[in-house]
Amino acid sequence: MASEGPGGTGGTPIVMIGDGTYMMMNSDIYSTVLTGHKMIVVVCDNGGFAVINRLQQAKGVPGFNNLLVDCHVQHPDRPLHVDFVKHAESMGALGRRCDSMAELATALEWAKTTDRTTILAITTDAHAWTPGDADWDVGVPEVSTRASVQTARKQQEEIRAKQRVGV
Repeated sequence: MASEGPGGTGGTPIVMIGDGTYMMMNSDIYSTVLTGHKMIVVVCDNGGFAVINRLQQAKGVPGFNNLLVDCHVQHPDRPLHVDFVKHAESMGALGRRCDSMAELATALEWAKTTDRTTILAITTDAHAWTPGDADWDVGVPEVSTRASVQTARKQQEEIRAKQRVGV
């Protein structure tokens, strides 16, 4: 048995990802089931690529196609949403849907006792953000007719002026 890791997980990795990342990299879940290398995955279901959407808007561009609600194709008879628990279970993992932080804490304790990769999915707010993150130095056009892009460009120049050049 693996040595006891932080939080009493017995060396089991705990991974926290967004739903967009899950959709791009879910084959790793299948691989862990096939090989018997357990991990616990907390999926923050925020309706798409919310972090990229926020970055896009911070650079002066209106959000487009990063959140499911903004997608150009909508199906009135079925919403564009993935049931991450069912999806993970279809690959042989275990899963549980959590509707609150208290349920997530309980589900995490349960996940530590399972014998294989376990997915815990919880709905999160696509627009709320904890302050204190670093600046993402993503290019902003030097020329634009949009005032929001001009403002973002000025902010980028101010950030770059404060950067230290490595040796």
